[in-house]
Amino acid sequence: MIKRFAANQAWARLCPFIGIIATIGLFVFSRWDQPVFWALCNIPLYLFHQTEEHYWPGGFKKFMNEQVFNLPLGEERITDIKIFWINIVLVWIAFLIFGIAACFNIGFGLFIIIFSIMNCSTHIYQGIKLMKWNPGLVMSLVQFSLSIYAAYFISTNGLSDVATWWICSCVFSLVIHMIVFKIVMSKK
Repeated sequence: MIKRFAANQAWARLCPFIGIIATIGLFVFSRWDQPVFWALCNIPLYLFHQTEEHYWPGGFKKFMNEQVFNLPLGEERITDIKIFWINIVLVWIAFLIFGIAACFNIGFGLFIIIFSIMNCSTHIYQGIKLMKWNPGLVMSLVQFSLSIYAAYFISTNGLSDVATWWICSCVFSLVIHMIVFKIVMSKK
């Protein structure tokens, strides 16, 4: 079942719908002037980002294999299965856990925000480096801007021990991105 759900990023077809539901929930259960709104706004934003990467217009796997890794047509370093596990485990499940935790301590929302800033930065960097669009770039530009504000807002509105939360969020996000890099670079 996982192979079928992972094939051609079939799971990504759910992203726009879950993103719409998450956006509605965000506005129904919080207000834009509350820290929890800004802590959680990256959940729907990331779902729309994944939509651009893997569904519409999609092409992330092809872009990475051909443009970033310079592999011959048909050869893959990043596969449907790797993309599935990275996005479902390291994004959907992690964002769900940290989103729930942020409702009890807003500091956990900073983990989502910093992770998103780092991911968006990789898309923006590739766009500048290659001087062209990459799957996820448009939403990365939107998400990056809103994430910077979100980090500022929750840091100045209700986050206790700001330095500790920032250090933990940055370290956590770096470790997760290093794990993703290790998975992507593996031959299996």
